Amino acid sequence: MPAIHKWKQIVSTLPLVTIFLVSANSCFAQPAYLPLIRDYNALFDTQAGLTSSGFHSSIRPFMRSQVNELIDLDSILEDATPQFMEFALGEDRAEGENSLEIYPLLDLGYGQEFVLGNNYSVTGLGLSGVLTLGEKVAVAAAYNTANRGFVNYVDSFVHTTEVVPGLGYAHPTQQGYAYSNFEGYVSFSPSSYFNLQLGQGKNFFGNGYRSLLLSDVANNYPFFKISTSVWKIKYVNLFTMMNSVQGSGGNPNNYQRKYASFHYLSWNVAKWLNISLFESIIWTGEDSSGVRGYDVNYLNPIIFYRPVEFSLGSSDNAIIGTNIAVKLSKSVLLYGQVVLDEFFLVHIRARDGWWANKQGFQLGIKAWDLLKVKGLSFMLEYNRVRPFTYSHGLKIQNYSHFDQPLAHPLGASFHETTSFLRYAKGPFTVEGSLVYAVKGVDSSGSNYGGNIFLDFNTPRTKEYDNYIGQGIATTVIIGGIRAAYLIYPATNLKLEMGLSVRSQSSLIDNANSTLFTIGLTTALKNKYHDF
Repeated sequence: MPAIHKWKQIVSTLPLVTIFLVSANSCFAQPAYLPLIRDYNALFDTQAGLTSSGFHSSIRPFMRSQVNELIDLDSILEDATPQFMEFALGEDRAEGENSLEIYPLLDLGYGQEFVLGNNYSVTGLGLSGVLTLGEKVAVAAAYNTANRGFVNYVDSFVHTTEVVPGLGYAHPTQQGYAYSNFEGYVSFSPSSYFNLQLGQGKNFFGNGYRSLLLSDVANNYPFFKISTSVWKIKYVNLFTMMNSVQGSGGNPNNYQRKYASFHYLSWNVAKWLNISLFESIIWTGEDSSGVRGYDVNYLNPIIFYRPVEFSLGSSDNAIIGTNIAVKLSKSVLLYGQVVLDEFFLVHIRARDGWWANKQGFQLGIKAWDLLKVKGLSFMLEYNRVRPFTYSHGLKIQNYSHFDQPLAHPLGASFHETTSFLRYAKGPFTVEGSLVYAVKGVDSSGSNYGGNIFLDFNTPRTKEYDNYIGQGIATTVIIGGIRAAYLIYPATNLKLEMGLSVRSQSSLIDNANSTLFTIGLTTALKNKYHDF
């Protein structure tokens, strides 16, 4: 399809956008959750980091009411709204009023890859809405469908896994791949201490760009979440259903079901210090009898799962970890994570590289108003995960959903440095990024621990002297710059263009790509193509 024709389609859609934005009187209701997307959170991130004993910045998505305890979110969104769109803001409503907000989801764009001379288009439409019933109940839903192509390395990933990263099952088309995505929830806050949320979506634990505990890399999943806030503590119980989909042909009846439960306890020790504890358990939906279902033993909201696992005599996949954030100054945040899959102290002390010492850690720093320039922010983050981490003896019980990792997109056996430099003023944003990663890739028939989708009983190459990057050491460097004009912050509707350069090298393979993109999109979730 010629590029000119694509942009005629985009222009013809703009009246529809205007109609729906007028109907969206204000951004989001008090019991509702804010979008789980980095660009949206950046509008208020500088003011929401550990500035109140009642706010917990490592638990995402944020509840609107909790953010509003710190700042006037409506005024921030209004400041970022271009003047020609101010008519769509509507009138403010008093708290407790019933409301219905409806708006479109757009994903229209074009990509040109220069090294191989390929190009692709993106055509996606959808609808989203939020219904508020008083101050305690919110119902939200969003559905979108799209048909698009991908740059070469992402296309190879989709072809291999049968999954569009983070968005659903990939159905091959002439244009590339078609997919559909649904998310929604019912949120109920019976008091200021509790929130109950039933829905399908994503969750994120951590202060960084990546999370080694639970990230939003994989596709949506059904969940039930209980959030309890008392004093300086917030405690989250998250119960989910997840699937392995490879080889299913896109038929949900062929998915392999598994279940997961998560605990996350966040404690604001002081206004400058947060310490959080994390634990998870994953188990298959089938046992020796054929059907196991949701194990009620893991519904207990207060006990640790590892003792329960031992008491059941089970071999379910348990992971524990911690997240720490330290506010060094008003505009600088230091954060980090440690994840423990399995470890034996005697082997750690011996430094013998035993395969079952499976750990990872993260260290990062964020700075706002850098060099006293308002709107200039910087982030630098380092992640490191040992081989075999997140894998399991039963393939289906690995730490994944919809054939993508639940933590870092690189899985295991890697170290990575990621950095962002962003400048924002009003509706304009310019951001540069750089990713440097070294990943250990398994060769055909080998198991060096880099692929979390291989069970660790698959003949391991060695028991000892395992190290990060073993196997085929593959270096990936991704540099990019993008510019965005925010048309309507309440729905994160923006016009965006960017340039990305990627280099991948190893002893057996080298691949490069240079991609230019431009598009109009309503972005309500993160898309991770930097792997």
